[in-house]
Order: sequence, then structure tokens, then C-alpha cells
Amino acid sequence: MASFRALSREGHAAMSMRDSSDRWILIQKNTFTNWVNEQLRVSGIETTEFVTQLETDFETGVKLCQLVESLQGKKIGRIIKKPLNHHQRLENVTIALNAIAGDNVRLVNIGPEDIVSGNLKLILGLIWHLILRYQIGKTKFPTKKLMLAWLQAVIPECSITNFSSDWNSGVALHALIDFCRPGLCPNWRQLSRSDGLNNCKNAMELAKREFDIPLVVRPEDLSSPDLDELSGMTYLSYFMKPDSPGYYATLNMVRKLLKSGNVNNFTSDWSDGRLLCNLCTSLGASIAGYPALTGSSIENQELGIQAGKSLGVEPILTAKEMCDPEVDHIGIMAYAAYFSRFKPVRSAAEKVVLNTQPKNCYIGISTSFSVRIEDDDVFTSSVRADLKGPDSNPPVIFSWDGRIGTASFTPVETGVHRLNVYCDNQLIVGCPINIKVLADRSKVTFSSIDHCAVGMITELKVNSQYAGQGDVQCEARAPGGRVHNLRTVYRNGDYIINFNPSEVGVWQVSVHYEGEHISGSPFNIKVFDPNAVRVFGLEGGTVGMGLNFTVDTSEAGEGDLKVTVTHNYQQVPAYITHQRAGLYRVDFTPEGAGTYKVNVFYSDIEVRGSPYTLDIVDSARVTVFGDGLSLVPVNRTAKFVVDTQGSSSGNVNAEITGPSGGSVPCNISSSGQGQLVEYVPTEVGDHRIKVTYRDTEVEGSPFVAKAYDTSAIVVTPLQDGMVGSPVVFTIDVTRAGEGQLEIMVNKGNLQNSVEMERTGVYRISFTPEEAGRQFVNINFNEEELPGSPFTCVAMDGVTLSGLKTALPANKLTTFTIDAQSATSSEFTAVVDITSPSGKKIDATIRERESKIYYIEFEPVEVGSHLVEVYFNGVMLKNFPYVIKVYDTNKIKVIHPDRGTLDESVKLQIDVTRCGEGELEMIVACDDVTIPSEMKKNDSGWIEAFFIPRETGIHKISMTFNGEKVPGSPFMLDVEGQIVKETAILAKSEVQKMNLKTRNFRINQQQWILLQAFGSSVEDFSHFQISIIAPNGNRIPARIMSQADGSFKVEWTPTSIGRHTVEVQYAGRQIDGSPFYVDVFDLALIRVEHFKQGGVDQRASFDIDFSQVGVQDYNVVIRSPSGNIIDHSSSSPYADVRKSIVYVPTEAGQHEIYINYCGFELPGCPVIHTIDDAGMPTASGPGLYKGLEDKESVFYLDIGRRTGDLDITVEGPSSLAKTNVDKSGDKYIVNYTPVEVGIFNIRILWNQKQIPGSPFHPKVIDPRKVQISGGWAQYMDGNERVGLVVGEEKRLVFEVSQAGPGTLKAEVVGPSSTLPVSVTDNYGQVVVAFVPKDEGNHYIHLHWSDVPLPKSPFLGYAVPAFSDANKVILTGRGLKEATVREEAEFIIDGSQAGPEYQQNSAPEVSLTGVRAEINVKVVSLGGGKHRCNYIPVVPGAYLLNITWNGRQLRGAPYKVNVIGTFYPQKVSVTGEGLRGGILGRPMDIAIDTRKAGPGELTAFCMGPSKASYCELQDNHNGTFLLKIKAQEPGRHVLQVKYGGEHVNGSPFVIKVGAQPDASKVRVTGPGVEHGILATYQSRFIVETRGAGAGQLTVRIRGPKGGFQVEMYRDSQRDRTILCRYDPTETGQYIVSVRWSGVDVPGSPFMINIVDTQQELEQVLHDTSFNQSSITHRSFSQWREEL
Repeated sequence: MASFRALSREGHAAMSMRDSSDRWILIQKNTFTNWVNEQLRVSGIETTEFVTQLETDFETGVKLCQLVESLQGKKIGRIIKKPLNHHQRLENVTIALNAIAGDNVRLVNIGPEDIVSGNLKLILGLIWHLILRYQIGKTKFPTKKLMLAWLQAVIPECSITNFSSDWNSGVALHALIDFCRPGLCPNWRQLSRSDGLNNCKNAMELAKREFDIPLVVRPEDLSSPDLDELSGMTYLSYFMKPDSPGYYATLNMVRKLLKSGNVNNFTSDWSDGRLLCNLCTSLGASIAGYPALTGSSIENQELGIQAGKSLGVEPILTAKEMCDPEVDHIGIMAYAAYFSRFKPVRSAAEKVVLNTQPKNCYIGISTSFSVRIEDDDVFTSSVRADLKGPDSNPPVIFSWDGRIGTASFTPVETGVHRLNVYCDNQLIVGCPINIKVLADRSKVTFSSIDHCAVGMITELKVNSQYAGQGDVQCEARAPGGRVHNLRTVYRNGDYIINFNPSEVGVWQVSVHYEGEHISGSPFNIKVFDPNAVRVFGLEGGTVGMGLNFTVDTSEAGEGDLKVTVTHNYQQVPAYITHQRAGLYRVDFTPEGAGTYKVNVFYSDIEVRGSPYTLDIVDSARVTVFGDGLSLVPVNRTAKFVVDTQGSSSGNVNAEITGPSGGSVPCNISSSGQGQLVEYVPTEVGDHRIKVTYRDTEVEGSPFVAKAYDTSAIVVTPLQDGMVGSPVVFTIDVTRAGEGQLEIMVNKGNLQNSVEMERTGVYRISFTPEEAGRQFVNINFNEEELPGSPFTCVAMDGVTLSGLKTALPANKLTTFTIDAQSATSSEFTAVVDITSPSGKKIDATIRERESKIYYIEFEPVEVGSHLVEVYFNGVMLKNFPYVIKVYDTNKIKVIHPDRGTLDESVKLQIDVTRCGEGELEMIVACDDVTIPSEMKKNDSGWIEAFFIPRETGIHKISMTFNGEKVPGSPFMLDVEGQIVKETAILAKSEVQKMNLKTRNFRINQQQWILLQAFGSSVEDFSHFQISIIAPNGNRIPARIMSQADGSFKVEWTPTSIGRHTVEVQYAGRQIDGSPFYVDVFDLALIRVEHFKQGGVDQRASFDIDFSQVGVQDYNVVIRSPSGNIIDHSSSSPYADVRKSIVYVPTEAGQHEIYINYCGFELPGCPVIHTIDDAGMPTASGPGLYKGLEDKESVFYLDIGRRTGDLDITVEGPSSLAKTNVDKSGDKYIVNYTPVEVGIFNIRILWNQKQIPGSPFHPKVIDPRKVQISGGWAQYMDGNERVGLVVGEEKRLVFEVSQAGPGTLKAEVVGPSSTLPVSVTDNYGQVVVAFVPKDEGNHYIHLHWSDVPLPKSPFLGYAVPAFSDANKVILTGRGLKEATVREEAEFIIDGSQAGPEYQQNSAPEVSLTGVRAEINVKVVSLGGGKHRCNYIPVVPGAYLLNITWNGRQLRGAPYKVNVIGTFYPQKVSVTGEGLRGGILGRPMDIAIDTRKAGPGELTAFCMGPSKASYCELQDNHNGTFLLKIKAQEPGRHVLQVKYGGEHVNGSPFVIKVGAQPDASKVRVTGPGVEHGILATYQSRFIVETRGAGAGQLTVRIRGPKGGFQVEMYRDSQRDRTILCRYDPTETGQYIVSVRWSGVDVPGSPFMINIVDTQQELEQVLHDTSFNQSSITHRSFSQWREEL
């Protein structure tokens, strides 16, 4: 370990502790502690706490290292922040001591052990070394002596000799503070020395407040006589260290003593000796050769020291020490302080000063100045002056008046003259002086301007060539008062000034020549700002509509406004009206459609934004097109375009009204094709779209868009089926809106049929032709439905035979299933037969031959039985199958024994309980068949009628489904006629409504019969039925009227409990409403606990009503012989379970019928077999469930019976080994299944099955529930299921081999049970959950309530982390794109962790050799981003994707941009664009040779019909388009290339009707005879209704005798005014033709004569040949005009 042994010059902090009390030790310890903490505070080093005990706080070395680092301003090594042992503490202390020694601090007898052991004396000595080195200074000279020297120099009145007792009174400290800042303690001399504590306290607080000097010594310690020297030196060092208040006060004092130069420190500025020499000479000392010193630094320093001695200042340091670069500041600062008692001494030249300087010097004009002598020891004779010009030296003459001397001179040339004033041959202060002599200012001229523009540089000129070169200055005062100095440049006798005003208004430009205004200065310049001119209200319009806009020049200054409007290079008249100050209105009227250019000038400068362009269109040419006008999906943006024919102006407005009448907001923006209108329909139905342009509805408005919603389409699930058997499902589009429904089965390879069940609901069926999964794709308006494709499975090769549609009750029935041709090798056959009561009928399945199965069952109930046969879980073809079971024994026939001849005989046949079937009746008498008829009445009975025609015995034979009715044939004896009276009873009318039924079954269609009496109730449409379930949901109901006047309400309850039935008629509740009905589930009623002791012994069973409540019920027990057995009931279980007891009187099967609320329980009759000695009963879990390879048990209670027991346990393909042990009155039966599936347990007692036999336990094996791929892939390093917080975990299990059952899962996390999703998908079960917290998760898995082996499984969730490799990229835009087409791809970081799911976004760049493509990245939320780009240059590109500073895997990707087409380069020309005639083809030429490869399409739409378009390829890149319109009117032609409009598309083509000259009318005096002198030659040609055509008017007459004129008001006017103004008499022939065909009356023969007599003769001659012209008087014609 290193040893530090040295002795400091001032270092007796440790040795000073002798022969004194401990008081000073405590003061020193407190001072050093405060100093240490101060160093730690100001350094900003992180420390948890400051030093309190020097003995112990440094023992770890941590704070000592922090102290050294704060003093040295750097790290000193690796410090052990929390040392754990003595060795680590020594290591820290050693680092600190080594750093101190490395900074040239020598330590005495102190080592690391001393610090660690807490040696206070050595620690104090160490701290004093640090104070000396880093606080006071590093001088080799005794520091105490230097500090005392400085204090004695700056506060000499205090006579400071030490750092202890001299400071106890606090007076010296006040004096020191006043020196540092004069005026802080001006009354320090009046302080009482006896009040030392208060004086010290006040002074130290003042020093802290004003100078931030820390109180390392407490006031009570500074005023204490026990104050030690080291504590005093430590505190006072803060007043004299560098940058201290004493340091700067001394520095300022020296600065004041210097006559010239400056001083900034007390080290380097003094090192060359010049500063000391400067100081001494400034105080009057004389130094030879100063200031031109040539010696070395030490020699110069020595000269200064000697000069100081001459002033009485003794040096503290030697010249060599003062020149030492390492000299400490305190020595020089103390030495310099002793010069403070001196004042600077001035030389003789310094005692002469300039009193006034020469001004305004001109050639030949005397100029004067004056000097002043400030000391009597200077004589006037010692002062002289000289003046030096460019080429002359004019004399300077002095005249003295006391101490003031006035000198004068007369310059003889212009230019700069130098004036020097001397005293004793030394220049006085301020000399030399440069004087500029000028010529005459009157000869200086200025070229000014009247106005200029803001921001524009204007050149001003000042000509001074005749006045001599002089100082030209120019300044401009802005209107706001700010003065700008303008720069002048001399060029060829002129001063050029660039004037660039920045403010509008009148500027004053002042021109000074040699400081004086020239003639006319200042000059006024009006400044205007054309950019401040605002033009508003300039919008597009329509032809012929006057437009106006406003020009605001209020902020542009004064100027002249000029406006020009041009169209097609022709100027349009524009009129400017001055409205008020600075505001003008401009009016003009556009005369044709197109682009107008408006130029606005202000004082001949074009304003900002000019020229303005606006589009003038013909509103009739505005077209509206786009998908948003037809079929649009809801909740998605629909778009259409309003094409204003290139006009970007004009008010396009769209009002969209939804089906419910509400307004649909829309957004209108500009696009390349016109004004783009976007809206989002939110409801299904017709949306009315009103489009206006410039407040006028466009043609075709309002449009109707039909909104649809694919998500509102309901598709019933597809059921699996058989090949060849139709698969049927329904599609409900009632709420989806209008549209086209498209259904495709197996990609269109399988036909399907569609039938409409009702409006909006369609029944779809298809018949699979091949086995396997069938796929049904459903599109609505070319949009795929959610969930599409829908799937089902079809099987093949299974046939059925022997099953009849009608079967008798209580007879064994057999049918056969042949699966020999089935494609599958393994089969599981399930036959499910449901009786009308809902009870399942046992069916026995036996495989007699390979894949041939025989099914036997015996129906006991009458009614429709539902037979379902499944193979491998798929229902066979033609199933479910309905069997009608009948029982002829239940047919009751009521017939008369006698009848009357020729009178109708009526038989009543009760078939209500026998089931469905065909009843046949034959009436015969003496082998002669008598006609008969049968009809069914309202009660369900059949009434049979026949009229006997002979007397005698009639035999009535009846059969039902071919079987004889019991009692048939019936005999009737017919006698002769007997007269009888018949009474007709009238039905009375009851005026009220009753609810007939009050109890209903769940999940079955039910009927509520409302009996409504009264003749006024005829229309059931006025009834409103609301059925409300217990949970508040409304149940759909349908009401129908019955023939008997009642009303039938169909509904299907889905929940049990009391339901409310509200009946309203015409909107009002009827009497008795609401009604209440109860819904129950018969399946919840259990019949159990059968007991019997044999014949004549008590037998019983229980009926459990706990799940439905006790309502009206009835129990009928029928013996094997058909007798009804009495029974009793009791309620041992709180009236919810009834115990039924009866005593059988015969052995055999007893039928138990249970009726609940009028409904028979499913499974009735329940069979209770009574043996002679009774039958045993079976119980136990083995009857219902079991585990493969695990023993199952059940029990058989035989009581005291004796008999033979036979038990068979049969599995799907094996017999289970069975072990039967007897224990008392019970048999214990054990069996071990060796396979999974549904087993059959048959228990026979004396060859008869006991009640409940056969039993069907479900055998499972949880071991066969296997996770796909094994658990290893899911485990982490600790054999736990790896989970990530916030990420979904999916576990896929194979369960096909585990037997019949369901998989249940529960996941318990650290804080709660998690939601778990379990999805079954054809033998695969997916368990999914999302961990929420970090930590252990227990995954419980059960198969049919049996836990899986090793369940629960332990999982551990770790915090989500980011993995860039999990970022998924999809989309075509990753690989290829097409020029000018938007490409897209998706970056999905949702699975990559939180770093990619937060707000960060990927950085995407696409660069190629020829171009770089901008990629737009749009966040989709959840870490997903959509990227779009549109390439414009083909070629190969590199797609770089970085996210969070990391490049994604696989990047950069190569993207191939294929070539493109240029639709704007397609040329469309031809006469056909100008329009055409209906029936005539219009030819248009299309040139695509410059447009690149692409597909050319053309479509032309008329007002309501599409035109026929034919494109002929010329095979050279050009095409000929022939258009044949189907109707006249405005047509829109769309020409697209590559799917985009070509330049100018869509084109508007006007198709006129075929010209019909017969519709042209010619009227007026110009087509009638007349007298030349008064003849009016005008006539009107009206072409309205004549179709498109060309009008030609030809007039023949005397040569030179007329002049033809034709004109109309506008180009669209169909009325043409003609005149020919004849000047000679004669015959004129006027020919008017429309498209080359003469109009009615043409040619017109007009005779113009001189006299009235001649006119009358002409009229007489032509009166017999009237033409089709309508003749009117001239006055009538003028009125029409």
C-alpha cells in the first residue's frame, strides 16, 4: 500500500492541536465539514446525504472520492458504491489519495488505514491540504502571508495581522465587504467592536446574500476568541479566490489606475512585465524606453518593480516569480492592491485638449477650431498645429485668450486634410484629426421619382461632379416614422442610391452633402404595394350571365387600377366602378364558353395572382357520372363526379336525402375529372341526390342511388348431406337493399336453384354430385358476403330400403341400410327416432352382412315420427324421414242401427286419435254399391253420408290405410219413410274476447286462439299482438283469422316462464289485455324412482316438477288388459315433486300417461313393468358413462326376487368383459370398456328387460385428447407453456379418438380467471385465451367433465417483447406495380410486440435508378399500417422498410414496375365530336400511337339509352369509332385508355333529330306581295321542332335590286330573322330549305309593284291558288315580333 509522507508549508492543522482547549478543535472541525459539504453541493455530484461526522463519513471512501472528483472536476476511477468489507473501503480511500497525490498535493503521515479507522487529526490535516490546493491557491510562497498582504492593502485602516482575533469584532469583515462593493457597508467605521456576534452575523449574511459566500464558519465561531487561523483563512479565502468579489474589486481598481490598456486577471496579463510598467507610468513613474520595451519578460518585470519602488511600493514576489506561468494570483493581486493609494499623473500633452473641432470646411472659406490648456505649468508657446491636405499644407494660426487658443486655416483644395496639434512636440489627445473639405452644395443635384412599388429596387442619383467629391449621405423616413440609411455608391460623378421601400405610404428621402441638406431635400416619394391589392368574388359563371368582382386597394397605397379581360385572344369589355375609398367593382359579361383570363394592374404593375383564370361554361353541358349514382354500399364512401367541362369555378352543390328523409352529409372537392362528391350512406334504401351548378339543377337531377348492406344479409347454416340429395338453405335480403344476388356452388361447377319464399327471402338448393366438402360463394352486388364461402360436407354410397311412410302402432318395423358402395371404410351408424311426444324410440342396429345394417323399432304412439339416420355424423339422403304411425283400434264409429228410405244416413267417425291415413267406406245392399260421401267437420271427426234407395240390410265396410276398422262391417236396416220435424237453433252472439289457451311448450310453434265475438270485428289487420318474454324480449307473432270468427296467433316461445300477451285493436288495448300465458319445457319434467313389489303389491314412481312448477297435470295408468288403475299422489318434497302410488292387479307392462297443462309428456306412455314378483331396478354411474380401460360399476336391486339375470355390455365393435358379484339383495356389476363410443347395456330378468333397459353409457378416453404437434412446441425452457402478456394463445387439440364428449377449458391467471374460447371444428378443438398479467397460469382441461392427464398444465406469461421477425408484410405492392396505378401493401406489426403496437411507425422508401417514389404510410391501428405509392417511371426498384431503427427481415424487397400507358397522349378527332343526326353514324378517329400499350374502350350514353359504339382497329395504333345514337339529345361519350379517361373525355355530343322540313314555319310580310314604296321585306323562319339541320335562304330577283341579311339573337336560338330590302319592282323568288329540303310554301313567289291597283290585280290573280303560308297583316306581324 502506498505511503504519503510530506509536510505542507501551512500544514499544521493536526499539529496545532496542542496546549489549548478543545473549543478551537470543534470550530475547525465544523468549518472543514461545512467546506466539504459546500464542495459536494456546488459540484452537482449525486449523493444521498452530506457529511456530518468527519471521523466516520469518510471510512467507506465513497464520500472522499466524491469530494476529490468535485475538486478535480473529473472521474478518478471505479468506486465501489456500497463496499461490503474493510478491504473494499481501503480500496476506495486509496483511489482518492492516489488522485490527490497525482495532482501534486503532498501528504504527510496519512494513509488509507488512517482514513478508514477515523483518525480525526489526520483527516483534518488532509482537508486542510485540499483547501490550500483547491480553495486558496498553489503558490510556493506562504499563503497566509500573501492573504494578509492583500488584506492590509485593501483595508489598511483595520491593521489586519491574523485570521483569528482581528475578525472577532466583525468590523474588519464589514470593511472588506465595503471594499468589494463600495456602498454596501458605508458606516463600518461606526460599528461597536463590543457587539462582535451581531456584527459578524450581519456581515456574513450580507456576504451570503450579495456575493453568495457560504457560511462555512458560523457567526458565533467567527466572533469567538477560540477561532483558529485555519477556519478564518478558509472563510476569508472566499473573498480573494479567482472570480471572488475581492478579486474583481482589485481588478477594477487597477483598471481605473491605467491610462491606457486593460487588465483581465492577475496571472497571465502580468507575465511579460508590460502591464506593471503601464501601471507605474500611469501613476507618474518614469521608465526608460517605455512604451518601446525591448528586453525580456523578466527584464521588463524588473523595470516595473523598480518603477514601483520609486513610487514607494515594495515587491512581494520577485520578477522571476511574477513571470512564472504557474504563479498564483494571490501574490500579484496583493502586490497590485498596494498601488491603490496613488492617482494617475498626466503629461504636458495630456494637459492640452481640443475645445472645438473644425466643421463645414469649404474651399476658400476660413475654418477655425480651439484648444484649452488645463494646467498652469504649460505655456502657450509650447502649443502648435499643422494641416496637411492632399497636395497642400495650409498654415494654421493661433490666437490666445488666456488658456483658450483659437486657430484658423483656409483650405485651397477639396479632399481629406489631416490636422495635428502638438504640445512640447507631442500630439495631444484626439489628434490627428481628419477634415474633409467640400465644394459648393448648391451644385449638387438629385434625380427623384414620384412613386414606386414596395419591394422593388428603384435607382436614385445624386450628381456632385460640379461640386467636387464630397460625402453624400441619404436617408429615407418611412410613413411609420422609422428612418432608414440608404447606401450610396459613387459611379462616374454620380452617387447611385438603391431605394427599396418596405412600407406603403409617402416616404421622405433626405439627401445630405457633407452633412447638409441639398437643395429641395427632403423629397416625397409615394410608395404603393401591388401585392396588397386583393381581388375577391372572381368565380366562374355561365355564358351571357353578367359577372362582377371586387378589387380592394385600401392597403396598397395610392395608384391607378387597370383591368383587362380576354377570351380566345379577344378583349372583353370590362367596366371599373369606384365604390368607396380603395374599393372598386369590375363588371363584364362573358360571351362564350371557355377559359377567361383577367389581368389586374396597379400603377402598371401586375398584382399578385394575376392573371386570374376562370372557366365559363354552359350549364347545360355539365355532366354527372360515377358509381355513387347507382348501387352503393352503406358505411362506405360513395363517389360521383360533376364534370363542369373543365371549369374549376362555379358553385357545385349536392343535397343528398336518405330513405328516412334525413340529410346525408357530403364532401365536394376538385379532381382531375371535375368536382368530386363523396358521401357515406348509413341506411339501406333509395338516396335522392340533387345536384346543382351555380344554383341551377343539372340535367338528370335528382338522381337516385340505391344503398345496400351485405352485412344485413342472413344466410341459414348449411347442413351436411348426401350426394344426390338436395342441400337447402335460405338467404334473407329483406334488410340489405336492392341489388344483384349471385350464388355459385363449387366455383360454378354445380348448378343451384333459387326460389322466392316471400319477398326478400330466397330458398336455395343444390344437389351435390361428388362426395366431400361443398363450397358456396355468395356475392351481393359483386361483393362477397361476410363468411363466404359457406361450406358443408356431402357423403355418398349409402342407400336405404324397406322404410314405409305409414306404419301401424305397436308392431315391430324393420328397414335396411346398405353401405357397401360407400367411399369410407369406417362407419358409425346412429338412428334417431322421435315420437310425436318428443320421446326417443329405441332402435336396434345389427350388421347382418358386411356394411348391410338392419334397423328394428316398434312405434307405440300415434302420429308423425321423425326418423334421422346418420352415418359418420352425416345425415343420409332423403332424411329426416317422416313416418305416419296410425292405430285403427282408436277409431270410434257412431252409426245408427236403422235408416229411412231415400233419407240421408249420417255416420260419425272419430279419427282424432288414430293418426293420419286414408279412410275408405263402402256401402252395399244386396251386393249393390251405394254412393257415399265423407267430409271432415271442425272438431276433426269425419261425417259420412249416403242415401239408401232400397229397404233392407245395408253393409257398411270401413278400412283405414287398408286395415279394417274394428267393428267393420257395420249393419244398417233401412225402412220406409218416417216424417220428422227438424229444429234449427240460432247461435247467440257474445260480446267479448277470451284467450282460450294459457299454457304453452317451449321451442315449438304454438297457437294462441283469441275468441272475438261481435259482428263489428271483421278485419284482423287492425289487431296488433305483442308477446313479451320474461327477459323483456319481444317474440315475433303472426295473426290470422279463422272461419269461426276467432283469431289464430302463431308464435314460437324460446324461454320458459310467464309471458305477457298484449292485444290491441286499432291502436287501443282491448278488454282483458294484457293476458298472461305460461311457457314450460316438458323435457324438464322427470319421471323417476320406479318401484314395484309385484302383483297386488304397492308400486310407485315420482314426477319431478321442480324445473317447471306445478300446474294442471293428470296421470292415467293403464294395465296390460286396458283397464284404468286408480292411483294416489302425495307431495313429500315441498309440492314440486309428486309421488304416484298404485297397486297393480296383473303382471305385465303398465302404460303411464302423464298430461301437463293439456300436453302429453314426451316418451308417454312410460312403461312400468310389473312382474309376478316384480322387476329389479338398476342404478349407478356405469349405466351412463365410463372411461376406456377403467372399470365402471352399476348396481342391480333385486329385493327378495328370484329369477335368472342376464347382462350384456356391448360396445361399438366389441363386448366388454363383465363381472357380476352378489352382495345381499344387490348385484354389483363391473365392466371394463376397451374402446370409446356409445355402449348398449341390456339387463334381462327372467328373459325380460328391466325398466330402462337398454342403457346407453358414453365411454370416453381423455388420454386420447392430444394437442396437435405435441406439448413440446408450446413449452419454454422451464417446461411451462410459454405465454406472452397481451398475445392470444391458441392450443389445438385432436379429439376425434377421445369418444363422445366436449372439451372444456378454464385458465386461472395470477389475479383472475381468464375468458376462454373453445371452438370445435370437425374433430379439432381450438382453445384460445389472452393472458393479462405476468406470472403463472393454470390451464384446466376436461373431456366430458373428466380432467385430462397432467391437468392443470402450468403456463407462464412473460411481458410482451418486440420481435421484428414477427412483422408480417402482405400485398401485391411488395413485388410489382404498374406505372400510374396505385399499389398497396400492408405492414402488420400486431404480433411483433408492444414496440410495434404503440405509436411508432415504419419508415418506408422506394428507390430506383431513375426515380424515387414517395410511399404514403397510413396507420390502421393496432400496429397495422397501409402503404400506398404510385410509380411514374417503369423499372426495378428497391423497397426498404425499417421500423424502430431496425430493417425488417427480407428487406430490401425488389419491386418491378411495369410500363404504362399515357391516356393523355391519346388523340380523339373527327366530325362526330361536333354532333350528329339521329339515324346517321358519327365517325371519330382515335390515335393511340403515342400512348403506349393499353386497352381502348368507348361508351356513349344518351339521355336514357346507350348508343351503339363500334371500334374498328386499323392495326397501326389508330382506330375508327362509329357511334349510332338511339335517341336525340345530349350524349356523353367516354373514351378510356387503360381504364382512364383520355384527354378531353368525357365528350359532350349533341345528337339532333332527323331534319323535318315540314316542321319549319316561314311567316312575315317579306313572303307576301306588296308595294315597293311601303314594302317590309322581313320574315321569320322558325325551326323549333324541325330537328338538327342547316337553313339555307336563297332569293332571286332583279339584278342589284336587293341585299339579303340573316341574323338571330343567339347561337342557340331556333328563330332566324331574314330581310332582303328590295329597291326595284319585279318578281322575287324566295327559296327556304332545311337540310336541302324545301320547307312548306317554298319557293315563295313574291310580286313587288308600284301601285295599289297593281297589287290588287296580283292578289286577285293568285287568290285561287292559296299556298300554305299563313297570311297576316303587317301590324299583326310586328306585334308578334
